[in-house]
Amino acid sequence: MLTNPFPGLRPFESDEDHLFFGRETEVDALLGRLRTARFVAVVGTSGSGKSSLVRSGLIPALHSGAMAGAGSSWRIATLRPGEDPIGHLATALHANDVLGTDDELADTRRVLLDATLRRGTQGLANAVRHAHLPPDHNVLVLVDQFEELFRFRRSRGAHARDESIAFVRLLLEATSLRTLPIYVVLTMRSDFLGDCMDFPGLPDAVNAGLFLVGRMSRSALRSALTGPVAVAGGAITPRLVNRVMNDLGDDQDQLPRVQHALMRTWEHWASRVAGDAAAASHTDDAAAASPMDADAVADPMDVADYEAIGGLADALSRHAEEAFAEASDAVGAPAVERAFKALTDTFTDPRGVRRPTPVGELAAVCGLADAEVIRLVEIFRRPGRSFLMPPAATPLTPASIVDLSHESLMRCWTRLIDWAAEEAESAELYMRLSRAAEWHAGGAGGLWRQPELGLASQWREREAPTEAWGDRLDGHFDRTMAFLDGSLEADRAEADRVERQRRTTLRRTQWTAAVLATLLVVAAVLAVIARRENARAATNLALAREAVDESLSSVDLDPSRLGADVPALEELRRDLLAKAQGFYTALAAQQPGSQAARHDLALAHLRLGHINRLLRQPEEAERQYREAVTRFSALAGAEPGDPAPRRELADAWHWLGETLRPLPGRAADARAAYDAALALQQAAFDAGATGTRDARALARTHYDRGILLSATADGLAGAEADFRAAVALLEPGAETDPASGQELARALNNLAGLLSFDPAKTRDALPLYERAIRIDERLVAADPGNREYQLELAKYYNNLAALQGDLGASAAARAASGRAVELLDGLARLAPSLAVERADARTLRGHVLVSTDPAAAMAEFGQALEIFASMQDDARVRGMDEFHLRFGDLLLDLAAFPEGRPGADGARRLLDQAVERYRAILTAVAANGTPADVQVVFARVSDLLPSLPATVRARLSAAFDDLQRRRETGR
Repeated sequence: MLTNPFPGLRPFESDEDHLFFGRETEVDALLGRLRTARFVAVVGTSGSGKSSLVRSGLIPALHSGAMAGAGSSWRIATLRPGEDPIGHLATALHANDVLGTDDELADTRRVLLDATLRRGTQGLANAVRHAHLPPDHNVLVLVDQFEELFRFRRSRGAHARDESIAFVRLLLEATSLRTLPIYVVLTMRSDFLGDCMDFPGLPDAVNAGLFLVGRMSRSALRSALTGPVAVAGGAITPRLVNRVMNDLGDDQDQLPRVQHALMRTWEHWASRVAGDAAAASHTDDAAAASPMDADAVADPMDVADYEAIGGLADALSRHAEEAFAEASDAVGAPAVERAFKALTDTFTDPRGVRRPTPVGELAAVCGLADAEVIRLVEIFRRPGRSFLMPPAATPLTPASIVDLSHESLMRCWTRLIDWAAEEAESAELYMRLSRAAEWHAGGAGGLWRQPELGLASQWREREAPTEAWGDRLDGHFDRTMAFLDGSLEADRAEADRVERQRRTTLRRTQWTAAVLATLLVVAAVLAVIARRENARAATNLALAREAVDESLSSVDLDPSRLGADVPALEELRRDLLAKAQGFYTALAAQQPGSQAARHDLALAHLRLGHINRLLRQPEEAERQYREAVTRFSALAGAEPGDPAPRRELADAWHWLGETLRPLPGRAADARAAYDAALALQQAAFDAGATGTRDARALARTHYDRGILLSATADGLAGAEADFRAAVALLEPGAETDPASGQELARALNNLAGLLSFDPAKTRDALPLYERAIRIDERLVAADPGNREYQLELAKYYNNLAALQGDLGASAAARAASGRAVELLDGLARLAPSLAVERADARTLRGHVLVSTDPAAAMAEFGQALEIFASMQDDARVRGMDEFHLRFGDLLLDLAAFPEGRPGADGARRLLDQAVERYRAILTAVAANGTPADVQVVFARVSDLLPSLPATVRARLSAAFDDLQRRRETGR
């Protein structure tokens, strides 16, 4: 049996250099860089092959004496920073083949080595010097996944910050001493380069020794695919090589996925060849004597083997699901979920990083036994899987470090993507709860109340957090849980009080039962009269339904498109929806009678779907739409000559697709719903239903499905076809029908956006954007008060400006962008949310620029403060949660502006101004805000204050106390 030459997701190791192909040029260049710099940062995107290049390229080359002037005697200390960077460095140096020994004093030497490293900045240099290595020996410290140091620095406050800085200084100081043969190589994801700015001396060292891992040429990639196969004695068809390279395309940051897919392809191929040989042995004795190797060469790996495992797109997720199913049977699905959530981190860093964890700690975090964790890890790291590290040959103990083999698993396994998002949400809620507990303990805040308390209680019941899990975040788990228990106890006491009051009220009203009994006689008489009123009731019902439908049409608009988020208007919108929901819920509960009644019931479920969609309740909306589909299908079958049920059935399918499209993991269901709607609409259209409404409905379904398809790499052609079909359907009525004109402008904008991402079609997008703008300009001229037209027009101008800028037409881009800003400025004066968005955009840009251009960051913060200040006297923002949230973000960014950076003095002055502005706003809310305003602002400021410096908190405390008194008294 041939040995599989592909490692899967994990990097190539030093003893696998005979299987490592395609990076020969980079290895030579890296050797040259190390010889001159001594401190080398190997930087590339996740999945670009950094670790493999160093482990299986550089290290074997060093051992072979390939670096001129350094010899071949190398002692390699390999580590990852994890949660104890200096401790891990000491462990790596203490290995027998580096600086350690295995004699009876080994443990003592390990402790002394750790102490030496922590004693000063020359700790690493002293450790090498005290080891008295032979003159021709060199020491290489390989710090893999260096970005873990940035997460560690943020995780444990001042102690972690000091230790991370000390760790970096050890490395820099050691490599600066040319008298000692010490070299350092670190691997780091390129999206973490900006984080190096927080470590003195590190940016200069990285710049001096930077080695960027670039993309492989097509010939090098071909060598990486075919070389290992040839070394292992197998064979691969040229068309499979071309297929894999085409699937990979320009996204060469997915090399681990390629290695995994080829590992799975090899397994499938080897199993198939062995099976064919076994089958042949039953009929041909000579064939039975032939070795499998000969069969393998005669029948090479081909496209069929590759497609059988799911190809590059699905192989990883499909394989991980197989392991998940097996592990679920062994230890239970919840245990697997908790373990993988503990090994990923998207809370402290939204970019997503791995979290290496010892078996014992992982068991404590997940609430499992060590044996359960080991059983689970063994399933995910067995030969042929390699989803978890360490490799299968390494025995597991409670001290063993468990880690994901590569970030690709976090990006490609759908289940893990969902788990990571849930874990980030869970951590966010816990930290909110912890801050509230800290504040309550200091007498600055009260216990939690509903609805926050209900969410926290459900979270604890659902997640069952452990103390070890909480201590990873802030170390105050016991205090936080005690605060939650105290809040629940107070809530139960209040509920008991309300219940006692309810019972008292009930007793007072029971005496009325006798009076009501006498009214039964009157009710019997009235029943006779009611029968005579049936006809009038039916008429009234029709009028009521028409009135409710008119209300729905008035609120069936997306407030984010209109910018019309005045709190009173949004409250009115939700109130109208709630009333309509009550009406149609009652209607849907009626028993069907005639065909017309059954039609009314189907319409009621369709309207309930609309209402729940507008109220952002997708689960209930889906249920109602599916009930409408069932009822309209029955009506269409009973009345084949009536086009109305089919038209409404198509509407139900279309809006079901719109409901499902934004939901994670529901793309296939949304596609099926759109397809069902299109089949009905196209059939009606082909049969002669050519009215403007029918054409518009068919076009809308086409471009909505196009939006869905455009989000997938393999659906771009279908998306373009859908957009073009929508354009063709809408063009005839666009001049005379404003609704068709608006839909046509949207379809043109979507089509242009799709084409702009294709270099071959980019210029074709320009006239489409321009045409969409002309249509919307005409609509705005005809209806100047329509905010939706204006906001969409601003979006089209922005899109046009971005494309013109990419094509080098800077003057035209400035003009288009200026028109967009003019439109948005006009809208923002009427819609506070748009002004808040503008200010927040400035704040976010300043946050991004702090590490690279502090002076520019200060300018952005100043612009944000000006916008917030212009809204200070606007009563509409007093209780606007988004205003206070974003103003709080600005305060936090100004308070965190690094000392010593250009602009730091200006940041302090801006912070003083911002604090005074916000204090005045809080005072105004306490004095003149409604009780609802006070409640919203109190909750927001309660979350904000613990994160601000004590000096800033003190300046806001008096205004906050006024808020608290107003909240408690209700006056």
